[in-house]
Order: sequence, then C-alpha cells, then structure tokens
Amino acid sequence: MRTFKIITFGCKVNQYDSQLWRAALEQAGLSPSGPGQPADMVLINTCTVTAAADQQARQSIRKCKRQNPTLRQGLRQGFDLASTCSAGPLSRGAQPGGSGQECKIIVAGCYGQVNEKAIKDIPQADLVVGRCSPENILAVLRELGLGQKSAPEGIKSFSGHTRAFLKVQDGCDHRCSYCIVPLARGRSRSRELSDIMAEAARLVGSGHKELVLAGVRLGDFKPSLRVLLKSIHDIPGLERVRLSSLEPDDASDDLIETLAELPKVARHLHLPLQSGDDKILKLMNRPYSIKYFSALLHEINKAIPEMTFGTDIIVGFPGEGEQEFGQSYNAAKDLPLSQLHVFTYSKRPQTKAAGMPGQIPEGIKKERSQRLREMFAQKQHQYWSSLSGQRTAVLFEGQDKGEWSGLGEHYFRVSVRSDADLRNKMLPVKLTRVNDQGLDGEIII
Repeated sequence: MRTFKIITFGCKVNQYDSQLWRAALEQAGLSPSGPGQPADMVLINTCTVTAAADQQARQSIRKCKRQNPTLRQGLRQGFDLASTCSAGPLSRGAQPGGSGQECKIIVAGCYGQVNEKAIKDIPQADLVVGRCSPENILAVLRELGLGQKSAPEGIKSFSGHTRAFLKVQDGCDHRCSYCIVPLARGRSRSRELSDIMAEAARLVGSGHKELVLAGVRLGDFKPSLRVLLKSIHDIPGLERVRLSSLEPDDASDDLIETLAELPKVARHLHLPLQSGDDKILKLMNRPYSIKYFSALLHEINKAIPEMTFGTDIIVGFPGEGEQEFGQSYNAAKDLPLSQLHVFTYSKRPQTKAAGMPGQIPEGIKKERSQRLREMFAQKQHQYWSSLSGQRTAVLFEGQDKGEWSGLGEHYFRVSVRSDADLRNKMLPVKLTRVNDQGLDGEIII
C-alpha cells in the first residue's frame, strides 16, 4: 500500500491542520508509514512565525528527501499521471531528475503561503501549497494522481494524541507590528457551530477525554466563546475542555462569568502579554497596558480563585533598551504566572516592526532571553514546590520504563510510577515532589 508521512511545525492550529491532511490522504487510499520507515510521499506542514521556524522547514525538506529515497511503483505511476495535470493553486518546485523514483516532498502551511519562492528554490521540494483548505487539499490529491471529488469536512480522531485540538477559528484581523500570522492565515473567520459540535462529538466518541479549543484569534470566534463553551460542555464523555490561548482584550466579563460557571473548563488560561513595558506595547500595536493586564489577572482570580495563568513575552523588540526589558523582567517576576514562554524577537518580512529603528543585536537579545528564562525557572520551581500534598486530575499520555506522565488541570506535567496501563485515563493524583519537568505524584485510589 502507498504510504505517507506528515511532519508538523508550529502551533495547535497547524497541528489540527495536519490531522485534516492526514484524514484526506487516508480517505484517498494512502496509509501512514511505520515508525522509522520511509514513505512514498512526505507532507511538511510549516510554520513561519520566526526565522528559526523557516530554517527548520528548509532543513526538514532536505532531510526528508535523504531519508525517504525510494518511491513505490504504484504511487510513481500516480505521480507520472499527475505530471500532466494543471497545478491549479499549487506551485511546482524544481523537479527531480533521472527516473523520477524519489519520494515526493510536498510543502504546506504558513511558510509556503507567504514565501513560496524561497521553498521553490530548494531542489528537494516537489510541490508547494499554502494553508490547509478544501481547494488545496483537492489540488494536492490531483497532483498525486488520487482523484477525489471532496475533501474531508473534519476529523474523527486526533491520531497520536490523547488530547484533541479542535480548531474553531482561523485568521486574524488585528495587526500586531511584529506578526506575520495575518499574512499567512488571512482574515478572521469562524467555523459553523454545528460543524464544530459534530466534530467534537466524533472526537469524544473516539476516546478523547480532553478537547483543546484552538484558533489564531480564539476570542474572535463568532457567535461567541460563551456560546461555544456552553454548547460543548455537556457532550457525554467529555471530561475536560481547555482554551489554547486568549488575547487579554478578549477576556470579557461575560466570558469570565462563563468560565466560572463551567466546571469542565480547565482552570488555566494562557494570556499573551508580549511586553511588560507600555512604550513597547504601543510599538507592538497591542491594545492594552501593563496596568490593564495586571488588573485582568486580579479580576479573573477574584471570580475563579483556582485559576492559574501562563503568558508570552517577546524579548529584543526594536527600541527595547535595558529599562524596557527590565519592565518585562519585573512583570514576569511579579505577576501571578505559573508558566512563561520567552520568544526572542525575530524580524519578519512585510511586517511594520521589520523596518523600525532601534533593532537589537542578536547577542543582546539572546542574553536577555536567557536571563529571563533563568529567573522564571526559579519562580516556576517555587510554584511547583508549593503544590506538594495537593491533588489534581491528570490525563495520562504515555510512559517510559514504568513512569507515566500527563498534564494536570493547571498545565504542568505530572509523573507517576505504575505497572498499569494509564494511557488516556483521567485520574486523581496527589502531588509529592518537584522534578525537572514538573511534579511527581501518586495515584489516589
């Protein structure tokens, strides 16, 4: 049987899209290649949020061609047929020479959407397509000689994961000055509530106990996140629902009230701050101040005392001096945060920030990022230590040498030792001690 492999970079929305690509390829008659086995075709679903993400994609394209050298006869005939087809919305990269027996490499996703030429210049890339859409799915299948009249309307399971990411919204109408995502993902648009509910029911029916609602601008979902959460909450078999990330200015009073009312919603919110300095926030075109952000966390904690928070901070944005960086450092230190993602600013083409004066040297950005990470690692360790003796529900994902791990409600990793099969089980755990990745615990019987 003809085989495929999908490699995914980037966010939860991209990971959902890869599952949709998988569903389309399986529906067309292909099967995933086994672990460590070569494939007849490889689809690389790319990210372009940073220059490092672009580089990872280019390296992966070259590596995949080396690791998947042979094309099976049946699929080769399909590709030979496809070579006579119109490319439609696809763009051809340099075609391999010789007998045409090489594995086909298809590059999809955000990098392909915004910088098609850069990928076409890579000889190993056979086809380039942008973001996942029904039109592009069908075009790819036609190029592979796999005639299909319809693309999947959704997914039935989230292969390889216990938690299922459920994309409910895509695109963004806001224009943060550093962000290339609106160029890659397009205008904000929401999926139909009925389609989301049908897919959510399928995912829970296939055994997923936790759904993670994902979107590029999740708070922009229409008709509203309040309606969506109330609709999903009572699906039979669903034990936990989580919001992937929420912009601070989308955390309305109505939404906070809804979160407080629904016990299955995980008591952890990721609210990206991006900078602790008001001047930098303004240059970033972020529509709030550090005072607003701090007050928002206080307001949420007042309504839901058990809520914990994670955030993002971008280090080295143009114009960030030591004083401005110090504001971000102090914000991460003083705000009630349990999780922090530190991003080193990456100049993205076609964004306003790329042309701003005051660009920060790479060495300074790297040093500041390291300083911030080291400080927060100590803060996080102290937070984890404070949880010893407490209880949390853990959805176990996998095990290594008898040690199972999974995510607790407040988005930290918990490990327990057990000879039983705990995969995809939501169990109460008493937390005992801190480890390098989170906490150890004991299952409560």
